[in-house]
Amino acid sequence: MYRIDVTYTAADEKTIREFYEAVRKAGIAETTRKEEGNLGYEYYFSADRGNELFLVEKWQDRESQQLHSQRPHLAELRDLKKKYDVRSEIEETV
Repeated sequence: MYRIDVTYTAADEKTIREFYEAVRKAGIAETTRKEEGNLGYEYYFSADRGNELFLVEKWQDRESQQLHSQRPHLAELRDLKKKYDVRSEIEETV
């Protein structure tokens, strides 16, 4: 299994929630969960920091995740990050 943890950070709680709602409405998680090799794709809000959102991605292997990063809905996610001025940090677990 190949896992990626992503921490999204926005200026404030309102912005991170608006960003998540836009991601949800775009269907990015639902589309990703249907991809070959996807084992899990779940968002979580931080209990301690209102301006953070976490994403846990689980993939069969690194190759599956790399194919995912080239899909059109990931371009849409990048556009949403720009629109809401959201930064992201990625941590990989092999």
